[in-house]
Amino acid sequence: MNFHQSRAPLTAAELRRRADALIANGQAAGPSDGQAEACSESLDERQYGPTAAKILREVKRSVALASQEAKFAVLAEAAETLADAVASQWVPKNVMVDRLFEIAVAHGHFGRDRRDIEDLIGQCAERATIPAHKSDQASSGSKPSKRRLIAHRASDLEPEKLVWVWPGRIPEGKLVLLGGPPGLGKSQLTAFMSATVSNGGHWPCGEGSTLPGDVIFMSAEDGVQDTIIPRLMAAGADRDRVHIVSAATKPDGTGRKTFSLKTDVDLLEEMARKIGTVRLIIVDPISAYMGGSDGNGNVETREVLEPLADMANRLRIAVVAVTHLNKGGNGGNQSALNRFAGSIAFVAAARAAFAVIEDPEDDERRFLLQAKNNLGKKCKGLAFRLEQRLVGDDVMSSNVMFEGDHVSESIDEALTASENRGAKKGQSGGGKEDVMQFLRDALSGGPVDVLEVERQARAAALLEDNKRLNKTKVFRDARDALGVTSSREGFGPGSRFVLALPAAPLAPIGA
Repeated sequence: MNFHQSRAPLTAAELRRRADALIANGQAAGPSDGQAEACSESLDERQYGPTAAKILREVKRSVALASQEAKFAVLAEAAETLADAVASQWVPKNVMVDRLFEIAVAHGHFGRDRRDIEDLIGQCAERATIPAHKSDQASSGSKPSKRRLIAHRASDLEPEKLVWVWPGRIPEGKLVLLGGPPGLGKSQLTAFMSATVSNGGHWPCGEGSTLPGDVIFMSAEDGVQDTIIPRLMAAGADRDRVHIVSAATKPDGTGRKTFSLKTDVDLLEEMARKIGTVRLIIVDPISAYMGGSDGNGNVETREVLEPLADMANRLRIAVVAVTHLNKGGNGGNQSALNRFAGSIAFVAAARAAFAVIEDPEDDERRFLLQAKNNLGKKCKGLAFRLEQRLVGDDVMSSNVMFEGDHVSESIDEALTASENRGAKKGQSGGGKEDVMQFLRDALSGGPVDVLEVERQARAAALLEDNKRLNKTKVFRDARDALGVTSSREGFGPGSRFVLALPAAPLAPIGA
């Protein structure tokens, strides 16, 4: 974000207004203690980053530690330091002005007229707005350049420790992709993540916990009150900390339009700064917020994603973007990284990527497997199921339930096995039709015990030895298509379940 273009130059009237407000606040609040100062420094680091927080902290302390006679001179040096920080885009200009006034108020204006302080701060604010080369260009009569490179000397930058929202999986300040076929629970996973972050809860399989924080939630495919809210309730989220973005206003400030990563990232940043404690942003699915871009062009996709990634890094907020997986090409030998929908730029921009894959051996079980992680070691896989929970009067919602142990499945092998499951079970070509015909033949004479149907299905090579009919998708689909009913005959140990074709409908009277 360009701080110089985000605000108009501060006028003399604005400087006086800020000075009056700070004096009034200082008189009302009284001197701050060490705890308040530590809180202020922590907030600076959260809003502006560690480098900016360090500059603001050292400027304040340099004036405080100077002798009484040298304090005003040190303030002038501090103003120059902050002006350089503004010019280098470390600190917003309005923050520079406010902090210098706060220092002056705290030291009684150093025994000087307040106008002297205002003039000093105003001159430094003006210099921070004008690039250093502008005066040289003006004297030579050449047209000032509007474009320039933004760079920093490596020796001026301090190393920063990588912080994880979900240890080893979701890093703070980075973009993470979550992909998978439709209907496998990706959105329920985002609700689980939101609940864990909003409560400062624990991650599955002993992978640690997270500090509590706010979540900004954007979903273009699910209804807010009938789907998203019940999911958050089922996951146990602190809904006071989850902020759901439904739309943005049009450029003239009226009407509604879909949020766009092309034009509205500044609004997202403004919201995050206002909340102040955002740790996670959910974008589900990211393709719905591309602002008209189809997401298939590398250059265009990078131009859309770059502002989002820059904002996440600047504010230290993790962004989880949901996407789909493409169908496998090259005979099913395509790697998982190449299966994420849209341009490869999506995967390139993300620092980590994960996929939700159906367990090829259990239709009700899902895997969460790592496809990419540039910032940490390889993660073990997780397994989960979706369960239904009652969250209100006649309101049901699904919720993620993780297993207690990690899984060792490879993402490429699991993805290939899941997609080839149909062929493995004789489902290639007309697999469903084959199973439907089998059920018609097996049940044509009347109700048949489920175990007997399974025995015949295995003999016909339509069902694996360790599988059950109700756990096999192709048999469930065929039963639904035929209207096959399941009922229990008898009670106690001798009871059994039988399958039957629906009774033939009677001809209407008078036909």
